[in-house]
Amino acid sequence: MSNWVWPVAAYLGQGLLITLWISLLTVVLATIVGLVIAAFSQSTLTLARLIGRFYVDVFRGAPSLMILLFVFFALPQIGLRTGPLTATVIGLGLWGGSNIGEVFRGALSSISHRQEQGARALGLSATDALVFVILPQAFRRALPPYVGQLTVLVQASALTSVVGVSDLLGSARQMIERLAYVGSGQSHAIEIYLGVLSIFFVICYSLTALASAIERRLRV
Repeated sequence: MSNWVWPVAAYLGQGLLITLWISLLTVVLATIVGLVIAAFSQSTLTLARLIGRFYVDVFRGAPSLMILLFVFFALPQIGLRTGPLTATVIGLGLWGGSNIGEVFRGALSSISHRQEQGARALGLSATDALVFVILPQAFRRALPPYVGQLTVLVQASALTSVVGVSDLLGSARQMIERLAYVGSGQSHAIEIYLGVLSIFFVICYSLTALASAIERRLRV
């Protein structure tokens, strides 16, 4: 095996850890934002519903890369000094939150009002009806598309190299440039990018398979 493979693999492994860490933090932030937006969208207050709708329309209508770049360059302008990794998590988390918010909103909207009415007729309070009757059913319906959205967020994490984060894709690009410089033009770009593609495929395919398995199980 060529002597460039193991050093490149080790360097890509470090980038993979950063990608997984970014993906995890982004998923956590996007889930929190999504829950808040879904709550706003289902609120009885008109202002809250308008805020939720406005947020979803703005962030779902903008490319994830534009949101990422806006957060990265805008935060320092208002005095918030963050590194590229933090800006990435915030940008992708806000963008992903709009999509996850729609997943949760759709799941809540799919529950018939008769479910709440029946729970209230049995003596449950509005809060108890929400917690013990509505939310468990909504969670079951939201789980498959929610896991599907995780795949989208993992794919979007590849954009982090644009702002200088040495994630999996950024590490691959650095190694290609380094090999081209020291290896008489032999960058091995095809092999390295195929390796990166394979890693993303394994991660995303696993999440897609998980979503399908959950959906089949919930149908039983």
